[in-house]
Amino acid sequence: MKNYSKGKIKFKRLFIFLVSVFIILLILGLILLFVFCLKDKFDISLDINDASNVSDDIVANSLPIVIDNLVVGGIYNNTWVSANKYYLKSNNKADLDTYVYNNNSRAGEYKIKDTYTFGDSVFVNTSYPNYIDEYFSIPKDTYALTSQFKEAIVEEKDYDYVKKALGIYRMYNNTINITNAYSGYIDVNTPIKILSATSSQKGKFGGIYSSIIVVNLNTNSSNILQYSYTKDLENSYDFPLYSVKFLADLNGDGLSEIITREVTEFNVTYNVFEYKNNRYRRVLCETMKGK
Repeated sequence: MKNYSKGKIKFKRLFIFLVSVFIILLILGLILLFVFCLKDKFDISLDINDASNVSDDIVANSLPIVIDNLVVGGIYNNTWVSANKYYLKSNNKADLDTYVYNNNSRAGEYKIKDTYTFGDSVFVNTSYPNYIDEYFSIPKDTYALTSQFKEAIVEEKDYDYVKKALGIYRMYNNTINITNAYSGYIDVNTPIKILSATSSQKGKFGGIYSSIIVVNLNTNSSNILQYSYTKDLENSYDFPLYSVKFLADLNGDGLSEIITREVTEFNVTYNVFEYKNNRYRRVLCETMKGK
């Protein structure tokens, strides 16, 4: 019985050793496969809600949401409408009341005089006299800046949030440089932190990245809002530099949207992210194309 027990123990140890070796080889194989399949360039951003797939009745009544004279879309009864659809079919394109916000304050009530297109983009002429500060305007007479959005100090734990959010994408470049941090609230009960992070140097495969990370401070969870990676920056004219412009309630539902801007060599794109079902989703995206 004693010899049988010793033999059984040796066999069990050998079996565990072989299984461990197999698992290690499998992991190494997967890592090598991942490395060989590395892309030279890719982007990650939350899915765009199809704001063009709405009824004509909603579009006809929609009112514009404007950022720096650019119409990023429309809104009616908490339904988002694409900028192009708003321009083509909305009945509200001139002589409209709009409420302007800049520098984290409300600038006042102004008029949208008319709406026009330039290239593929939709713009407005307004009675708002300030063309220096960045601004957004909404059609609702509700205070949009309940989020207490402001710049925040970068803390050591913020780097852990970024690491957690990037996850497997750190294989491409695991260096982290947090360029900006902001704090605010989705609603009165949900504090968040928004981090703009880039690589501090080229990664092991020669690439760099730009990203925006959202942290829910109630749950200590962090997620990618936007991420872009390129291996060849000199030839990547469409590689974006991300920034966070506003955290504001654009549709008056009591939840703050995140508005980001991405700048490439030729274009500027604004994105609006809505908080719904405990996560952010991209609902509007509009690009001003350069020549």
